[in-house]
Amino acid sequence: METVANRQSVLIVDNDTERIQQINQLLNPQRYPVIAIVDIEANLQDFILRENPDIILIGVETPDEKTIAMVDNISKNCPRPIVMFAKDERSETIQNVTRAGVSAYAVGSLSKERMVTIIKAAVARFSEYQILLQELEKTKTTLEERKTIERAKEIVAQQRGTSEAEAYKVMRKMAMDQRKRLADIAKEIISIAEVFRK
Repeated sequence: METVANRQSVLIVDNDTERIQQINQLLNPQRYPVIAIVDIEANLQDFILRENPDIILIGVETPDEKTIAMVDNISKNCPRPIVMFAKDERSETIQNVTRAGVSAYAVGSLSKERMVTIIKAAVARFSEYQILLQELEKTKTTLEERKTIERAKEIVAQQRGTSEAEAYKVMRKMAMDQRKRLADIAKEIISIAEVFRK
C-alpha cells in the first residue's frame, strides 16, 4: 500500500486524447495521482505555481522550438521533474530537450513497470541536478564573498595605515562583536567607503 508520503502529484500536458488515456491508465492513482490534464498551449507557468504538481508529464509527437522554450521556462521559473513522451528518436532532439530541462525522455511503447521506472529516473536525475545547482550557487556566493572581504580588507588597511592581516583581525572582531557574518561586515565597510568617496 502506498503511503501519503510516497505520493507524487502529476500534471499531464498533452493534446493527444489517445496518448493522454494511455498515460492515465499506466499511472497508479495511489502513487501518482493526476491533478490535471492541460493543453500544451496553456500558460503552464501560472498553472504550475498555482497547483504545485510534483511531476510534469509532457506528451508530444516531436518537441518543436516552442515546446523546448516552454520546458526551458518551467525549468528556470518553477523547476520540476519533467518526463517527455515523444516519437522523435534523433540524438539532436534528445540533447535539446535535456538541455532545456527534461529529466527523462521516453520513446516507444509503455508499460506500467516502464512508466514507474521512467518517472523514478526522472525524479532522481532532477534531484541530482538541483543539488549540483545549489553547490554551484554556493561556490559562486563564496567566491563573491571572498572578493568582497578582500576589498574591505584593503579599505580598512588603507584607512588605518596597517597591514591587511591586521585589517582582517579588525574585521573579524567587528563581526564577532556585532554577531554578523564577516561578508556582511565587509559589505558595510565597502558601502561606507563609497559614501565618503562621493
